[in-house]
Amino acid sequence: MTWGEAKLAALQKMFAASGAQITEDESTREYLDAMPHAASEAMLLLCSARPLRKCVTLVRETGTSPECWDLAQLAPDFASADGAEVYCADTHAPVAGAWLTAGQWLHLPPSAVGALEIWYTAMPPRVTADTADDETLPLDEDAATLVPLYMASELYKDDDSAMATMYRNEFEAARAELRVRAGGEERGVWQSVSGWC
Repeated sequence: MTWGEAKLAALQKMFAASGAQITEDESTREYLDAMPHAASEAMLLLCSARPLRKCVTLVRETGTSPECWDLAQLAPDFASADGAEVYCADTHAPVAGAWLTAGQWLHLPPSAVGALEIWYTAMPPRVTADTADDETLPLDEDAATLVPLYMASELYKDDDSAMATMYRNEFEAARAELRVRAGGEERGVWQSVSGWC
């Protein structure tokens, strides 16, 4: 979903747009001006239900220092990391011996060299008045479609509090249904319990 599509959907929910185009006039100007902040709030709430996962690549030469990196310096949108999730960029094999302190400082063993992918939870970018209408919201599609619901619930409070409450309830119910995508290394072993296989 693009920012323009989210704005149009929110206006349609507030009965301020009837067609497939946003009309900027006196009836919509106040809504449009308040949308960036409401959209940024919505994305933060949605990322608490389904974190925005990103990766930064670090190229480390043999025998170079440091062995410890501040993830907030490597990735300006860094929010948190649940553990050291580091992979060799070419093989996607996990880097053994990588660890994290204080949820932010990544320690790498001397053997970890070459291009390394470091995965982390990112903060969603803020939507501003300068955000282009064709910019895609940085969320999975099922989460992004909830942004207009939240915007309508926040912006329609003074006009129709019952509708605003209904939209907020729909948003919260759908947010609760979002499933967190698996991260980290996953391995499994299958074993027949019954002995048939």
